[in-house]
Amino acid sequence: MAPRSRLVRWSVAAALAAVATPLAAQPTIVLIGGKKQGMATGEHDFPDGVLKLERLIKSSPDFAKLKPVVKTYPVGFPKNLAEIDDASVVLLYFGPVAGADGKSVNPAQDPAVQAQLAKLAARGVGFVAMHQAFTVPDKASAAPLADLLGGVRASGSDYAMEAAPVSVVAKGHPVTSGVGNFDYLDEYYSAIDFGKVTPVLSGRAHVQFRKAGAVYEEPAKDRVIAWTVERPGGGRTFSFAGGHYLASLDHPQVRTVLLNAILWAARQDVPQTGATSTIPTAPRMGAAPPPAPQILVLPYSDVKPEAQPWGKLEWFASRPLGNSSKMTVGQATISPGKQNPVHWHPNCDEVLHVLRGHIMHRVGDKEYEMKAGDTVVIPEGVLHNARNIGTEDAVLAVSFNSADRVAIGE
Repeated sequence: MAPRSRLVRWSVAAALAAVATPLAAQPTIVLIGGKKQGMATGEHDFPDGVLKLERLIKSSPDFAKLKPVVKTYPVGFPKNLAEIDDASVVLLYFGPVAGADGKSVNPAQDPAVQAQLAKLAARGVGFVAMHQAFTVPDKASAAPLADLLGGVRASGSDYAMEAAPVSVVAKGHPVTSGVGNFDYLDEYYSAIDFGKVTPVLSGRAHVQFRKAGAVYEEPAKDRVIAWTVERPGGGRTFSFAGGHYLASLDHPQVRTVLLNAILWAARQDVPQTGATSTIPTAPRMGAAPPPAPQILVLPYSDVKPEAQPWGKLEWFASRPLGNSSKMTVGQATISPGKQNPVHWHPNCDEVLHVLRGHIMHRVGDKEYEMKAGDTVVIPEGVLHNARNIGTEDAVLAVSFNSADRVAIGE
């Protein structure tokens, strides 16, 4: 079937289904992240990015009124795509990854995912795309994604990394409520192919890189960096080329735009002064926001053990506990003859110290025998687990360099 025919059928299906199936008043917000891509700390940090967006939504009084259901998937779409069937809006915050054949692919172009997104689009579900969620390996296969997001760019096309003045183009649009012009450090693209979109923000940026080579073109030019699409049948899409840096989510204007966009895409009212969050923003571009208030002492009586088939987990410090914004600290107890599942952490290293007992610890494809006093450091992204080979409980102190530890497979 020709790409244009697929798009026409998709649009017709969207129009019919959106009329027949109104979205729920209580929105379900789905946040889809992606794996980090080997860049410097804070760049392309998609797992922590969607976790921060989750915190922003949950701390927003404007969202609290709606009592939304928030489903967060830090490193990609769930294996069971039916888990997001009830979405009112889906936010995509990831970049191209290596496919099964080793070639780069946008996660949204996986056939099963693409079919799921088409089904949601046909129901009038909203979409918010950030940074490289609209980047494709080549434009030959981009048609369905371009139709959904309003624009695409090819990997390796021209871009710049700079602080640039950003202008509000669509004044009066709900997405720009409470937003004025601002300066902003990010990655700016100069080769996005747009469909029929409404430009929302533009950035005056140069071209600094072309085909992996450094250039510098004067003068700087205004380039669309955020846009909206009102799809056939009532579905809404907002796309934003920014978000290269995790710190983007601390910028007050960017944060307001994104919160507004999620509300708008979910077909909810946007406050005239813009959506807000109680999490502090950065006082100026490049600065860190002030630390959140923290509990200084957590009594052991307040620790709530989590029973596991293999033993138990106890948590002593983390952001959810309210006593750290930098680390997660806890203790794992593994019963004799038991082992925890093989798992990995997409957003943090782990330091494991044996307090008591005798374990065999797998790290990657190797195993290490460990006794009381031994310590192992497990790098981010490496598969690992512990097996109790002793006759008593193995008690393990565990710590992570993120207050929002994510475990995949645990």
